[in-house]
Amino acid sequence: MSLSKSFQFIGTLVGVLSPTLVTFASLPPQLPAQFESKWEVSLKFPNETREREPISSTGGGGSRSINVVSCIEAGETPLKTSLKAVMPTTDLSKTIAENPSVFVYVPKTTAKSAIFIVRDKNGEEVYRSEFVPPETAGIVKLSIAETFSLEIDQEYKWELTLMCNPRNYFAEENKYVEGLFLRTALNAEQQKQLDCVRETRDLQNLLKFPERRHSFSCVRQVPGLQNLLNTVRQSPEQKKLLDSLKQSPEEAKLYVEALVYANAKIWHETIDNMAQLRTAYPDEWQELLASVGLENFAEEQLFDCCTADN
Repeated sequence: MSLSKSFQFIGTLVGVLSPTLVTFASLPPQLPAQFESKWEVSLKFPNETREREPISSTGGGGSRSINVVSCIEAGETPLKTSLKAVMPTTDLSKTIAENPSVFVYVPKTTAKSAIFIVRDKNGEEVYRSEFVPPETAGIVKLSIAETFSLEIDQEYKWELTLMCNPRNYFAEENKYVEGLFLRTALNAEQQKQLDCVRETRDLQNLLKFPERRHSFSCVRQVPGLQNLLNTVRQSPEQKKLLDSLKQSPEEAKLYVEALVYANAKIWHETIDNMAQLRTAYPDEWQELLASVGLENFAEEQLFDCCTADN
């Protein structure tokens, strides 16, 4: 099956000041620019290479040494024995949220602590949180606290470090992954699409467009959303998916929002919505990750992070 539209992407995330010790809770088993008139409707995020050297995806915290003992346990494949950012392979991704979330694959580790840091364009630390890694390998959702808001059109760098050496953040045995993100804004057309989806009381009927021509004037007033829903219906597989979503207003809302985000090339909100639909619609989750070269991680357990530990 397929989910939504054509887009590329550039990376994102955000920060706040003030350390917070956090714990993990397993997620429940489930899982904008001007409107583009021509796009492939599927949940595939084409990669877009920017004119800059890509930053490190994973590695040690300092100089390498063959005598350093790793705190990461052997995985089923070499691919799963290191931290991995769950995002396109380009060096920047977008978000529209003031306090977005980032998804990272964390292998099974003996480390008792991990530190998540966000830095501004000058390299200054603007957010830090500490948490205990989950007992099993999986994809961790790291959410930025509401005490800080990302600035529009500003790039941020994030880094996640497994504290193999809890006494020294820069110790060579520590393992890390890092990435860049950019907070952006939807254009007027994209915002109209999103507002229509959110304001529609009965999202089941939203998916019945255009069968019910007398319903939901907001859809008819937003050409981009009309075209998006009509294009989705051209695929027998996606039409079947829409018919299934009609049974659940909440899932319908998440799905159509994801279509809007994906068409706008907004990675963080697209994956956040699809993570919530993961169990009910595993094919769509698989397709999204496969489009950014991460199909091998599609069946990994999801963990929600950054709940303050009282």
